[in-house]
Amino acid sequence: MYCHVTRPDSVVMEVEVDPKANGEDCLNKVCERLGIIEVDYFGLQFTGSKGESLWLNLRNRICQQVDNVSPCRLKLRVKFFVEPHLILQEQTRHLFLMHVKEDLVRGSLSLDSEQVVELCALLSQAEFGDYNQNTAKYFYTQICGQESDPSTMNSIVARHKELRGRNRASAEYQALQLVSSLENYGVEWHWALDADGHKVGIGVGPEGLFICKQDFTPVHRFIYPAIQMATQSGKHVYVTITKESGENTILLFKFISTNAASGLYRAVTEIHAFYRCDTVTSTVMMQYSRDFKAHLASLFLSESVDVGKKYIFDVQRTSKEAYDRARRTLFKSSGVSPARRMSTDEDEGSCEGCRETCVLRDKLQRLQEALTCALCCDREISTAFCPCGHMVCCKLCAAQLQRCPVCRSEVDGVQHVYLPTCASLLNHVDM
Repeated sequence: MYCHVTRPDSVVMEVEVDPKANGEDCLNKVCERLGIIEVDYFGLQFTGSKGESLWLNLRNRICQQVDNVSPCRLKLRVKFFVEPHLILQEQTRHLFLMHVKEDLVRGSLSLDSEQVVELCALLSQAEFGDYNQNTAKYFYTQICGQESDPSTMNSIVARHKELRGRNRASAEYQALQLVSSLENYGVEWHWALDADGHKVGIGVGPEGLFICKQDFTPVHRFIYPAIQMATQSGKHVYVTITKESGENTILLFKFISTNAASGLYRAVTEIHAFYRCDTVTSTVMMQYSRDFKAHLASLFLSESVDVGKKYIFDVQRTSKEAYDRARRTLFKSSGVSPARRMSTDEDEGSCEGCRETCVLRDKLQRLQEALTCALCCDREISTAFCPCGHMVCCKLCAAQLQRCPVCRSEVDGVQHVYLPTCASLLNHVDM
């Protein structure tokens, strides 16, 4: 079975999977081709029969969820938005930023005038490099939905000139860091009718639920401790909220389809578990449903039979577990990129001296990466966190953190350290 997967940058990838493959098999193949290890942050979306956007349950078969049409059309999307300093790979940051640009165009994220200038300049620096009046292009109209005035455009150009020399990875990191400070960053939106028949948006985010109007004007905000229960019945979802007075109130949302209602029900549980829990409980991971035929099979054969079993939720790791898993995987791979492994393989037939040169080049590259700030990917490491002692970032990035990105312990202070610079190390090596 062929799947056409559209990336956030609108590039379509063709992936071949087994006809009985689970969604996870397809996602893993897509991320493997993109060189992405941080798979837990992503998911696959498809369009339902009534035009609704639905998440593919990665633990169930694709053919059970999507219409039997070949090729199957899916979208690679960011499902769980984490803070930029928790993202370890440049490829992951790039896809995060591409997805964020779509949210900005849609209007779910709003910027003030200063943030617009900064973001437009950073996006242009990341995509086009240093300022050049012949190639410079800005995204003001797409982000703001209106033409820019001359003074604003002059401010963007001036800021773009100040970013000269900034590489793509650093510019994308700063842009994502700016967007992550916005109120609705990481919020997944669902559209339905409330009890009065008005169309509202229900945003499910790391902190709780956000109820807004069609233009994203906020109406209500409910943090997770105030949400007692969420249930689904057909096209309806009921959310029980505890008010400050101690009284319970039930919010009713009616969706265009049962699948759309199931999407909100899944989101409340999965997003809460990913961001707020230390681990995903077995009651969430093992919750499943069966169709009528599968129910009969379980009665006559065995309750443990897997025929027709469909898992309700597909979240398997929390944000902390996903970060630790990606960090350990990168550590085991020794930081050797597929491109460098390919170049080494191509040189196997060359002379011994050429092979030694390639090995030395790889070692120098890994050494330079080890001494580069893991957050901005631009400056060299110059600080150590106290009391844990981890050294992973530069002075500017360390000043913005309250927890160590490695062990997640509280940072009491930052100690300046004096490590050998990459330039001085390279001067001592005779190539």
